[in-house]
Amino acid sequence: MYGYEWMGHGFFMPWMIVFPIMLLVFFMVMRGGRSSCHHREKEDEALEIARKRFARGEIDEEAFEKIKEKLNA
Repeated sequence: MYGYEWMGHGFFMPWMIVFPIMLLVFFMVMRGGRSSCHHREKEDEALEIARKRFARGEIDEEAFEKIKEKLNA
């Protein structure tokens, strides 16, 4: 009744909208993963500062252990 020109057109058009949205979500998720890496670097830096303060005697072992527990939690 409609001929071959109607085959698939209803299916293809939504994918022109859905596929770019899926790509955008994928890249945003991947970018979000990198921000957690930066968060980990800051924790490592804070732990290194605590180690140096402990080595210089600015904080005692109890304070160092509390800092370490909070950073690793």
